[in-house]
Amino acid sequence: MDVDAYPRFLETAVRDALADTPVVVIQGARQVGKSTLAQLVASETLDAQRVTLDAQRVTLDDQDTLAVAESDPTFFVGQAAGALLVIDEAQRAPNLILPIKATVDRDRRPGRFLLTGSADLLQVKGVGDSLAGRAETVELKPLSQGELARRSTPEDFVSWVFLGNISGRFDALDRAAVVTGGYPEAVRRVPDRARRWFDSYVERLADHDARELQNGGYGGHLRQLLALVASGGQSELVKAKVARGLGVTEHTIDVYLRLATTMRLVSTLPSWGRSARGRVVRRPKVCLNDTGLSAFLTGFTVGHAASIGGREYYGALVEQFVALELEKQSGWSQEPFRLFHFRDLDGLEVDIVIELADGRLLAIEVKSASSVTAKSWSSLTRFKERFTDRDVTGVCLHAGTQSSRIQGWLYVLPITALWQH
Repeated sequence: MDVDAYPRFLETAVRDALADTPVVVIQGARQVGKSTLAQLVASETLDAQRVTLDAQRVTLDDQDTLAVAESDPTFFVGQAAGALLVIDEAQRAPNLILPIKATVDRDRRPGRFLLTGSADLLQVKGVGDSLAGRAETVELKPLSQGELARRSTPEDFVSWVFLGNISGRFDALDRAAVVTGGYPEAVRRVPDRARRWFDSYVERLADHDARELQNGGYGGHLRQLLALVASGGQSELVKAKVARGLGVTEHTIDVYLRLATTMRLVSTLPSWGRSARGRVVRRPKVCLNDTGLSAFLTGFTVGHAASIGGREYYGALVEQFVALELEKQSGWSQEPFRLFHFRDLDGLEVDIVIELADGRLLAIEVKSASSVTAKSWSSLTRFKERFTDRDVTGVCLHAGTQSSRIQGWLYVLPITALWQH
């Protein structure tokens, strides 16, 4: 095991799932660290040393291994002989799913299969069963800021806010953190080398992975679509506008959006669906899965973030950055929650609305400036006044270091409090 490897805070979730579930799927985009996490899980710590468990690991990126999986799937799924079988890039052999289902139905022991996939297995053509009741999926995303900082415990901003003990000293937001993002291979490189890595990454996704998922179909518009999504940071996607930009039909945009979603490259923030006046805008916000990828596709650099001309896009990128960090934390938070945005036809808009399982709401405004005024959180006040029957807590996040409690329900906090709390 690489001693310099970043911690992955979903390791516990995967281990817990293997303890009571026959099949566990680690799902995420290419190069977010799925294989590394599977390797972490297939070992245990004894006296500070990692010891390999009784597990067998195979990867379907190997052509010979893939050929065996396709020619004799029943033999392939039974090769571990009672041990944990780890199958990397399982979406490449969808014909394995039915034999896995059959063997699990004969033997329901937990921890039999650990699959990784850089595409949504349920969306891959040829998958014959959903493995409902037999499998649990864990969604792995690029590194969180807490993982990058090698925190000893996972960051959990939502739980921290609702505990009410808001205190601490926080750093100002580093523009480089936003522009770099969280892909493990990108963060290890200097900016120019990271851009070259992203270039190769996107080229191979469009020319190889997209073609493979479409059974030979061409993914020629995928890069352009990703670039158009990237240009909005996190924003509502108007399909007609995107179609005009690419010179294709809206149906074609739907096809490519489904493809990008299946490849786990796109993140969607639904509209929060309750309005006292019934005038909520239902269009979701859409963004790429990583701000580093967005910055690359738009040619945006740290230097642009500091320039007058780059401020508007940097603001959109910061909002995307915050939403993605919270989305990552939802995988391990002690307070289960879902992420939304809110906008109605009367002009009220809230960047992020978090709804807890018990109905409490955390409304968040994101500002890329290093200081804020009362105007910065006015939409949070209007939101709370609109929904008086809901328990609403408000947070105005900004790029500076100011931390204060404005009212009993409203906080002003640095963006870095997301992981430095």
